[in-house]
Amino acid sequence: MTTLPFLSSATTHSVGTILVQFESDVVRARNLASLLAQESKFDKTTCIRIGTAASELSRNIIEHAGNGSIDFMLAERENKSPGIVIIFKDKGSGIKDLDLIQAGNFQSKNGMGVGLSGSQRLMDDFDIKTSEKNGTQITIAKWLPRFSKQLDHKRILEIKTAFEKTIERGDSSMVDTINSQNNELVFLLRKLQERNEEIETMNQELEETNKGVVALNRELEDKAVDIEKAKQEAIQANKAKSEFLANMSHEIRTPMNAILGFAEILETKINDESLKQYASAISSSGSALLSIINDILDLSKIEAGKTELHFLPVNLPNLLKEVGQIFQHKADEKQIQLIVDIEKNVPTCIVIDDVRLRQVLINLVGNAIKFTETGFVKLKVIFENAANSDQKFNLHFMIQDTGIGIDKDQQELIFGAFEQQKNQSINKYGGTGLGLTITKRLVDMMNGSIWVESEKNSGSIFHVILNQVEVGAANDLTTQDETDFEGEIIFEPASILIVDDISTNRKLVKTFLKDFDFTLNSARNGEEAINAAREIKPDLILMDIKMPIMDGFTATEILKNDENCRHIPIIAFTASALKEEIEKIRNSNFDGYLSKPISKKSMIAELAKVLKHAKKEHDNTDASEELTLKDTGNRQQSCSPEFLEELNKKLYPQWDSLKNTFILGEINDFASSCLHIGNSYNAKQLLDWGNDIQKQVVNLDMENLPVTIKKFETIWQNYNTCEE
Repeated sequence: MTTLPFLSSATTHSVGTILVQFESDVVRARNLASLLAQESKFDKTTCIRIGTAASELSRNIIEHAGNGSIDFMLAERENKSPGIVIIFKDKGSGIKDLDLIQAGNFQSKNGMGVGLSGSQRLMDDFDIKTSEKNGTQITIAKWLPRFSKQLDHKRILEIKTAFEKTIERGDSSMVDTINSQNNELVFLLRKLQERNEEIETMNQELEETNKGVVALNRELEDKAVDIEKAKQEAIQANKAKSEFLANMSHEIRTPMNAILGFAEILETKINDESLKQYASAISSSGSALLSIINDILDLSKIEAGKTELHFLPVNLPNLLKEVGQIFQHKADEKQIQLIVDIEKNVPTCIVIDDVRLRQVLINLVGNAIKFTETGFVKLKVIFENAANSDQKFNLHFMIQDTGIGIDKDQQELIFGAFEQQKNQSINKYGGTGLGLTITKRLVDMMNGSIWVESEKNSGSIFHVILNQVEVGAANDLTTQDETDFEGEIIFEPASILIVDDISTNRKLVKTFLKDFDFTLNSARNGEEAINAAREIKPDLILMDIKMPIMDGFTATEILKNDENCRHIPIIAFTASALKEEIEKIRNSNFDGYLSKPISKKSMIAELAKVLKHAKKEHDNTDASEELTLKDTGNRQQSCSPEFLEELNKKLYPQWDSLKNTFILGEINDFASSCLHIGNSYNAKQLLDWGNDIQKQVVNLDMENLPVTIKKFETIWQNYNTCEE
């Protein structure tokens, strides 16, 4: 017969077989199953359950076939707990009520015990195959709790030897037991005949017991009502949690939009270096706060089931090297060795959610760097064969460090939400206690497992195993199309209606767009937006989603059904980080969307999709297309000696120092310096590059940030080859 799914990754060891024909064999099967469970280190309650199931399924053999056999086995599973497997076989005419059994509604004909359905519920795994031609085979399995110690081969041999001896000597002792029981039964019958009054008393007691059963049934019915009520309350609580998550996402990101947006504007407008540093500190601190907020929202989304995985072909060696590059500077700073070890058999292309895998590895390597003062941190990956699969494999990541280690009693706790190692210095190490929690939830979602081996003051090894990973073909790897906004966007004159109930958001958008030939109007809610749109017929509407009186969805639907307004493009403003709302926007009548916090760069890019514009490309070798704006005639060219001196002596050495460090604060500070110098000399490519970097830092865009940082060298070469 084919291998059952729950035994596909198991190695079984037969320890004995008995025949079943008489009622005494049922008792024997129960005793042997309980004994095997005890030897396998199951708790007493589970031993009773296993024995009960063996008793009922043995009786089933007698009831449907007259006789059969029982095979007892020990089972080992790769990376999972061991257990016992029992197979009940007969050559009868089969069971006709298989559908009832599989639905959990079948009882044996004599109505005794828990029956087949009860046996099914007592076991972890249950499989039945029956036919009129081949008889019936029922396979049951019970597994020890997770992380139970595997049985070694010596112990398996000891159990098998002892079990076979028990079976061998059990036949004679069973006969004695049955004879003794028969004698006792005869004696009891004689006594019962002599004591009619006692029988009457027992009948009365049974009647009272029956009343108790009736009362118990009523109590169970009441409990069923309570359970249904609790279920509905849980559904409502989960709904409330989702609504709270959506509201928190909106309420937090709305003020962050103003903080980061105006900080971006200030950094480009302020020339005083000390004031510029203050604005940069606001941006940096705001980005750090947004990172913490995203951690909390990430955890909430995972718990609420809102996070989904997106599997794509990924270049695994490149991903691991990027993770190493992110932390190389910090490792050099602490004078510890950072090692990325990729075994030769690891494939180049795998199919996985690279964003979530990168998040897991960054969390674990970041922790290892943080808690290691001397020695090394190693990220190693091993490619292992998956059980019973020719196409999929297991990926085993090991993040090893020589840091402070973790006490044995703390190793399970650290994966809990907001949990940190006991006596850990928050001032020294910081953190919210969410990193490992999110990491564990993500690993679980990716069909994996995570655990740690560690001793206090002796370092740690975090293990992550991702099971059944598909290997992709190298030609499946594609590079992302990068939206290139080099050069100046020149919009044609247009009228824009800004709809947002927060005045600072409206002011921020107007500030972003003030340098363009736009006529800007505003509205505070959907109702005002409809009236304004019908009156002024704008070329574009920027529509917030959550507003009082009328929300953005309702207002957009009304406008798109209006004969005179349906042609107006509407771009959604949303402060929500939830995938459901983004999908709802995409499936609605909106022509685009912007996610808060927004940057000037992202807004211009979105506007360029719907408004008429020209794009002026800058060629540093063409003197007719200088980088100097018309209204800044007194400012120097970006190819001037003064600018090149700043570029070569100040900016390039800084970039060369930090290009492989990926410390977000330093990258953000460097981008601010580029924006300041670019603004002073009207260096358009440098300004655009600085804006791109700051946007990616704010959004923690670790996928595109390394690519953008590398572009600086091309910009540097362009300026050094341009003519004055």
